[in-house]
This record gives sequence, C-alpha cells and structure tokens, in this order.
Amino acid sequence: MTYMIVTRKRKVIGKPVASYNEAFELATRLYGDDVQDWLKHNLRIEEKR
Repeated sequence: MTYMIVTRKRKVIGKPVASYNEAFELATRLYGDDVQDWLKHNLRIEEKR
C-alpha cells in the first residue's frame, strides 16, 4: 500500500511513499505541524488506489 499527500483540488504533492508515517513526516517538513495551516491548504494523506 502506498500513500500520497494531497491538497485542495486533488493536487498531489511529491510522489507516493511506502508508509503513512513517511508521508506524514514529508507533509510536516513541507507545511509544518500547525493544524490551521493544514486546514487552510486542505492538506491530507490518502491511500493511493
């Protein structure tokens, strides 16, 4: 299973990664760990299907 970081309008950030933890670490490096910033960008981590 792979995961990807997605923002509003389904824009994929970077390439798919092997684990949720790796995707989360990448997202926090790119966007920080402030919840308000994540909400502003509608940032989420999804399973690649």
